[in-house]
Amino acid sequence: MRRSREQWVDIVEQFERSGQSHDAFCVQHRLNVGSFRSWLYRLRQGSSQGKVARSATRLLPVRVAPSGAAEPETVIELAVGEAMMRVRGDIGPSYVAELVTLLRSRC
Repeated sequence: MRRSREQWVDIVEQFERSGQSHDAFCVQHRLNVGSFRSWLYRLRQGSSQGKVARSATRLLPVRVAPSGAAEPETVIELAVGEAMMRVRGDIGPSYVAELVTLLRSRC
């Protein structure tokens, strides 16, 4: 049976995960050992780690943020009675306490 390059890539990847010898893997998968070894070495050629080098390039999505991009701003919501106020998270706690005291006195 004639197989495509991609089929051989899949077969060789299965072999590499199997931990089996060439002969055992070929017997289990009904492969000709000579053809298998030929494809194994052909696909590994040029690969620095001895694993299958796929012919197709895979592109991954990348999101680039400008250098110095600010972290998302923290916002604290204060509800005192019917009054609702939003303040930035970097405001000091003493200022927030004073604000809550003033809102309580007016609401």
